[in-house]
Amino acid sequence: MKLKVTLKGNKKFWLLVLLFLIIGFAAFFGDTFVTATDTAYCTSCHEMKPELYTWQASSHSQVLQCVGCHAPPGTLKKMKYKLFSVKEWYASLTGNYGILIQATTPIPDQVCNQCHDMTKRTVTPSGDLIIPHTIHAEKSVSCTSCHSGIAHGNIAEKKVTFRTDYGKWDEATGKRFMSDESAVRPDMDTCMSCHKVRKAPLDCSACHSTSMIPEGHEDEVFKMGGHGRIESEELVNCDSCHSYMSTEKVEVTKESGSKYLQFLTKSDEKNTTISVRDYAKSNTFCMDCHKKMPPSHKVQFFEMNHGAYAAQDQELCFTCHDNQVLGDSPVAKLSCGSCHPSSHYKRPWQEKHPVPLPENPVITETCYSCHNQRLCARCHQSPEKTN
Repeated sequence: MKLKVTLKGNKKFWLLVLLFLIIGFAAFFGDTFVTATDTAYCTSCHEMKPELYTWQASSHSQVLQCVGCHAPPGTLKKMKYKLFSVKEWYASLTGNYGILIQATTPIPDQVCNQCHDMTKRTVTPSGDLIIPHTIHAEKSVSCTSCHSGIAHGNIAEKKVTFRTDYGKWDEATGKRFMSDESAVRPDMDTCMSCHKVRKAPLDCSACHSTSMIPEGHEDEVFKMGGHGRIESEELVNCDSCHSYMSTEKVEVTKESGSKYLQFLTKSDEKNTTISVRDYAKSNTFCMDCHKKMPPSHKVQFFEMNHGAYAAQDQELCFTCHDNQVLGDSPVAKLSCGSCHPSSHYKRPWQEKHPVPLPENPVITETCYSCHNQRLCARCHQSPEKTN
């Protein structure tokens, strides 16, 4: 009898301990569990600063909280999300999380479908693009395949969510990242690469309702050389279409360091754009046309008078030609030096020069105290003029 009483006593003791633990757990985590779907809870951790500030700068901040996208619809799934959120809270509290914050699972399509009706979404706001979302859904193309950066600008892929970066984030930084439209909106690179892999149509009419030829391009002056007069700053706009017409990739801008680092350091330094002339010698679409001899070169006595034409606009000539003895232009192999080789080329003229010269002399204004500047300057330029 005594043994049975002891066992009953032990059961009561352990039941009390279990009840105490349950009450303690509920008291400690209860508030966290209840508020685990609030945006204020999600953004209370400092490691969520990048996500918070980019989300605030996005269009989704006006209509959705974090849970609106990150918790699948359905009561049971939301309960599961709450439990997972408590686990994340514990990881944050103990510092036991990866150094790069990144979502492990993509946003499922049913989350997007809560607000967006894919059966009616066929044209983008510009009115020119034709995007049949129903066909994409039938081909199992997920929403995030195209719209991955809509809420956070793909900051995880840019590797700017490390612990060392948290202190650099504020509202202005979030707006700077979300102003990068290439990260927020699906770009043509995404469409083209996917269409190539899936063997989908690649012609312009497959996605565009217009001919895609800007009105100004039909002007005869523009066609016959006027397009080469554009400013280099406009090349980015030109390249947005013409890059897909080139078999070789053209780097339109010369980056001054990482642009993502510029975002974090709030640097206003901008990348420089290459010259129009260099672009025309890099884009194969431009070269295919420029390699054809223009009508102006076929007129009578052109060869005899081309020097006078060149004097009027040398830059136009150098779009295709080089002014070097051994020209390396990919457009026109014929350079000025092909017919007008320098009298100094491959000759020991330095030995006979009355004044000692360095091994690789550079022409300066001093040279013109003896030499004919008008004649020499046809090929040579002094550093003072080139800088």
